Amino acid sequence: MSIIQPFFYVLGGMLLGRFFPQAKALISKLLIRVFIPYVIVYNLLTYQPGTAEVAIFGFVFCILLYFLAGLIWRDRITALSFSYLNIGWLGLPLAIAVFGDEASRIIIAAYIGSSVFGNIASSTALQPEARWGISMVRALMAPPVLAVLAGLSLHLVPFDFSLEIMAVGYEAAKQLMSIAGMAVLGMWLYNSKVTFGDLRASIPVACLRALAGGAIVAGFLWISWRLGIDVVTENALVLFILPLLPPAANIVVLETYFRGTGESARLVASGTLISLGVITLILLVVPFL
Repeated sequence: MSIIQPFFYVLGGMLLGRFFPQAKALISKLLIRVFIPYVIVYNLLTYQPGTAEVAIFGFVFCILLYFLAGLIWRDRITALSFSYLNIGWLGLPLAIAVFGDEASRIIIAAYIGSSVFGNIASSTALQPEARWGISMVRALMAPPVLAVLAGLSLHLVPFDFSLEIMAVGYEAAKQLMSIAGMAVLGMWLYNSKVTFGDLRASIPVACLRALAGGAIVAGFLWISWRLGIDVVTENALVLFILPLLPPAANIVVLETYFRGTGESARLVASGTLISLGVITLILLVVPFL
């Protein structure tokens, strides 16, 4: 995958949003219920040393950002937008484009941890009046979380899975996950109304996330170096993509479902545009350094 391919997928999504807006619902369902769960299950079945630590880091990374945002803004939606990031839909294709296919396992492991966080945090932050037990049940019933539970269960069950056949499906699902995710992102951006004020307000937020997130990643790399977790230290640069990513578009979907409102839409849309601009600038400048 070339560096510019993910951006073509976004542009393609914008065209779909213009001429075939009804396609967004179908592609989103395939992405959330088929492609992402398959990729998660396969990665858990083919576990490699160090990926569990990355998944745990993905969870802790989001929690630390969430608490930091809560101290600054004291608004749950803002805190959620600051910490629940678009690792799967945007981070995966970018990591593959920049670092090659070997980076996918690291990003997917981080995505597993962030998905668990995102679904739990969204359930509790967006419906504070609901009882904790109900929120947890709803979070555990989310497709990515069910995929994690299924993958862990199948990994422990002594069945003889044909991983060669599953690997073919995995490669297809991984590519389709990248294409569909970026396309949905493009369709969603096409329908979002973002003002210059929204973009200006998102710049300091993105800078703070990059600085705080970069410090968290650096701390994790130091711990991994001390503990000898080679898969992490060998892919250090891949992890630094995480603080540059925008809020997860899934936040808007969850807010609409739980609250019937769309307050996070402008936060996510403006944050996405700023992140895409920053990432594009970095990709253009780095080759000349």
